Amino acid sequence: MRESNDEIRSCFIWNGFDYNLQVWVKDGIILDCNHPQSMKDNGCCKSHSLAGRSILLTPGAEYVAETIIINGICVRNIKQQ
Repeated sequence: MRESNDEIRSCFIWNGFDYNLQVWVKDGIILDCNHPQSMKDNGCCKSHSLAGRSILLTPGAEYVAETIIINGICVRNIKQQ
């Protein structure tokens, strides 16, 4: 079960870290990495190659299964322990 405070929308990471893709997401858009340009020129990581894409349209994005949909909105499923 995911233990972070990432914001989830439509059952995907909206603001936070997508563990499947290993990328940071802000407002549903994959952010570029902070590697030096010399590394980016050689295709350094997924963050760089996927930067600017919508998380909703990116194959392999983390689907947050610990959520439920209420009134068409995907929210965290808070389980009683």
